[in-house]
Amino acid sequence: MTPLSNPLQEGVNSIPEQSRVRFLFLRLALALIIAAALYLAADRWMMSVWNNQLRGVSDSLGAESLIVRVLEAGPEEPVPVPGRAEPPEGEKIPPEFQAGHFPMLQRSLRILLLTGEQQGITADITAVRLVGSGVEPIPGRRYLLVSDVFEDGTVQYSIADAYRIPSLVAFIAAVGLLLVACTGWRGFWALLGLAASIAVLLGVMIPLVARGWPPVPVALASVLILSTVTVFCVVRRPHRRSSALLGSLGGVGCGFLFGVLMVRLWQLTGLAGEGSALLASTLPGIDMQGILLSAVLVGAIGAVLDVGISVTASLAELVDYDPDIPLGRLWQAGVNVGSEVLGSMINTLILAYLGSSLPMAVLISSAGVNMLGLLNDPYIGQEIVQSLAGTTGLLLTIPITAFVFVAQEAWARRGRGGAA
Repeated sequence: MTPLSNPLQEGVNSIPEQSRVRFLFLRLALALIIAAALYLAADRWMMSVWNNQLRGVSDSLGAESLIVRVLEAGPEEPVPVPGRAEPPEGEKIPPEFQAGHFPMLQRSLRILLLTGEQQGITADITAVRLVGSGVEPIPGRRYLLVSDVFEDGTVQYSIADAYRIPSLVAFIAAVGLLLVACTGWRGFWALLGLAASIAVLLGVMIPLVARGWPPVPVALASVLILSTVTVFCVVRRPHRRSSALLGSLGGVGCGFLFGVLMVRLWQLTGLAGEGSALLASTLPGIDMQGILLSAVLVGAIGAVLDVGISVTASLAELVDYDPDIPLGRLWQAGVNVGSEVLGSMINTLILAYLGSSLPMAVLISSAGVNMLGLLNDPYIGQEIVQSLAGTTGLLLTIPITAFVFVAQEAWARRGRGGAA
């Protein structure tokens, strides 16, 4: 006989699920509120820092930089060369009428000073910029205003950039808080691992390399530290952390060796690109080839850790579900899971490198270089090295992680059998 349903009992059973959904929305709303509060706090702090730097400057408009709000913006017009007649109205101004060899534009702005001794004052200025550079001032938004004082005492104003620090803080905080709100403590530990990784790279690796330390050993040590911290924070089963760590380090190590081989065979110096040339001229004697190989390590370790941890977590779930699963079947499951993850991760890695080099690729292509010349360009070669080395690391992380996991599981079973 089929028991009659109890509507009251069904309602009671549905309450926990409704409460969880309601609690999730509450956490999401709280995350957004905290992000908004952080926006206001960051804005207040930045204004205070700017005012402290400008303390004692009576003429705020004569300061090097100010935070201003654009109230009104007039139309732009070319800056003519002094002493030369203007062309008739409606005609295009030729380059010889523009300032020097660098065409410049000017426009009238009405601004509200937000920092400095004259904070709160409205001023009318003329801002200039090079053609094709700078940002378009939009009334109502805030910008960084810079001034240049010439020998004759004249002051030239320009909008350096948009004032985006508070919104930057708010967006970063919002993403992090939403992650924690949706995933709970796992999201918190993931953010903690990310923060530790950034601290290692920005606080340890980059300063040491800038001081003249060899880039490759420093990068290897940094990758080891951030991998250990990430695995410790993300992998929730302590006895499985070594599998993810050893598999990831093995994969990224193989990818690094493959990158070394390509750099040596292709004779890449690491000097391709404007940033690399500037670094080499600023810090003479720095190992630019080592910088390139360090970029291979740092660029690949994130995706490699993702694959290693995914394979480890999948195999751990299988063992928890069936502690006596055959080791051969366990190995095959690890390879199968890794193969499916690999497809999307390779796509992500390659597109990330291609996206970062897209401006330079367009520039090279616009110069009339054909496809063969583009592939032979050293800058593109560096990006290919990082892409192929990262792909190799991802590919080899799967069998290495699966092998380490299966070996540890075999050892654990042998220990349990001996104890029995």
